[in-house]
Amino acid sequence: MSVMTMTRTAIGAVWLVFSGVVAGSPGEAAGQAGKADAKALYTQHCQMCHGENGKAPLPEMSFAARTWKHGTRTSDMVKTITDGVPGTAMMPFKEKLSSDEIAALARLVRSLDPRLKPEKSGPRP
Repeated sequence: MSVMTMTRTAIGAVWLVFSGVVAGSPGEAAGQAGKADAKALYTQHCQMCHGENGKAPLPEMSFAARTWKHGTRTSDMVKTITDGVPGTAMMPFKEKLSSDEIAALARLVRSLDPRLKPEKSGPRP
């Protein structure tokens, strides 16, 4: 087993234990957040793997100045947070967070990479 595989497995296991203990039930998390507080959600659900302000110890898990594998649009990030990434430690959050909370997290995550320009509003071609 490679070091990277072991790291991903360990992070996934920690995430499962930690998220179950801290987060409570999906309804409880959604009810407590009301209007999604992206920073609080990030601190609770993302920071342990992706680092404070998106600067993770492992470059592939960092959000700041990285090569994005799953797209740079907010909608791409919503999909990744919602469905997770099979074969990695990135688990799906569709059962833990509401769609508003996931959208707020996606906007925050996108803002952590200073190289990404603000998205234009309105329909895309």
